[in-house]
Amino acid sequence: MRGARLPLTHSLISLMLSLFVLGIYGLFLLAGQLVLEQARSGLEYRIHLYAPISAEQVEAVLRWLRSQPLVREARYVSPEEAMKGFAQVAGEEFVQAMEGFNPFPPTFQVSFHGELVTADSVLIFSQRVLEWEIVKEVDYPRRLLEVLEKRAQILRWVGLLIGTLIVIIVFLLIFHNVRLAIFARRLEIRTMELVGATRAFIQRPFLLVGLFQGLLGSILAIILLHIGLLLIHSFLLPLDFLLQDWRLGVLYGGLIIFGILVGYAASRLAIQRFLNQTLERLI
Repeated sequence: MRGARLPLTHSLISLMLSLFVLGIYGLFLLAGQLVLEQARSGLEYRIHLYAPISAEQVEAVLRWLRSQPLVREARYVSPEEAMKGFAQVAGEEFVQAMEGFNPFPPTFQVSFHGELVTADSVLIFSQRVLEWEIVKEVDYPRRLLEVLEKRAQILRWVGLLIGTLIVIIVFLLIFHNVRLAIFARRLEIRTMELVGATRAFIQRPFLLVGLFQGLLGSILAIILLHIGLLLIHSFLLPLDFLLQDWRLGVLYGGLIIFGILVGYAASRLAIQRFLNQTLERLI
């Protein structure tokens, strides 16, 4: 059934460009999410301890902190080390005027995995930290974290709404172009019906070509997207945080799956329009 093949020009280009636009939107959402996660992972979280504290106690707390899923890195800062850092900022003369007084308590500096951080998760973590008898208090920008969480929620809801609209528009565009391609074969479809071909036999080549176009169109869209990212990374601004993130591969995989499904569904819905129709309605 060579005559049942869809043209691999207009409909394929339309599918590729539609998936390319959808991919650009997905990249913007992913980049926004990664920026929020970087901001969360950059939050300063400090655990202040009662002095004095032994080396065994420090090691025990460090082991516990590093075993927590939320924690990306934990470091102990002694009062002496904190004073040295303060001296570099305030100046040696100011430190000497303090006459040996050290106001800095022993402290653990903790950084989190940005993708796991929420206001609730940090609050629960803080409650567990405060159960240690040697812990005096915890200090972190709770208000900033709540603001970042609100921004993330807004990003998710707006992204879901706009993404749904784009998906619908993309599907309608692809469906329209596939239907136009099948329209050129409508008389051949009717001829096959008259000679006794079954619906499954008539649809099969169109559906296979729809799958192929969806796969090929999505691969071409991904190639264009990745080339664009590499060009931006090379000549405009660094995108290491995006290019090295595993979710970029998930996005590309999602585009391939979506392209295949859309190509199949659009072909199936479009060909239904021309099956079991009279010659008068097809002309």
